[in-house]
Amino acid sequence: MVVDGVVVVCAHTRDGPAPCTGCGQKSAWPHSSYQRHVTDEAVGGRPVRIDLTVRRLYCENLSCPRRRSPSR
Repeated sequence: MVVDGVVVVCAHTRDGPAPCTGCGQKSAWPHSSYQRHVTDEAVGGRPVRIDLTVRRLYCENLSCPRRRSPSR
């Protein structure tokens, strides 16, 4: 879409499990999400902004060095 002359691309990470960056085991246990706004070079003479929603997951591997326990 174009907003005030800026090409805006809205994107998000995929649903479902994703590999942990610490151990590689897949998890679908949601932690939180956040939005990033990235600007890039012009496309067709118009500036570009990418609105990216990223989700964070807990690792389900008890021995993973990056694992943090949620408060339950």
